[in-house]
Amino acid sequence: MTGRTTAKSVEGTIVSAADLARAEADQQHAAARQRRAAMVVASSAHDAKDAQLLLSILGLDVAVVDAARQERAGTSAQSTTRKRRARAA
Repeated sequence: MTGRTTAKSVEGTIVSAADLARAEADQQHAAARQRRAAMVVASSAHDAKDAQLLLSILGLDVAVVDAARQERAGTSAQSTTRKRRARAA
């Protein structure tokens, strides 16, 4: 590895800043996938009990569902504040 060493792993091996950044990006990507999965399950479930069952099968807990709700609320708030383009005549 040619990067600077910034930390040590649990085993005591040296970890570079690039490896730490890559691991952080992987964690963020996995969390985003979980939030999307929770939204898909919630939108396709028949009722709350069905959604709860499907989420538990996928291993998604309440924290993931709450994060998906917050993400959706932020997305819908942004979309309502955008101005529409004027149509060309």
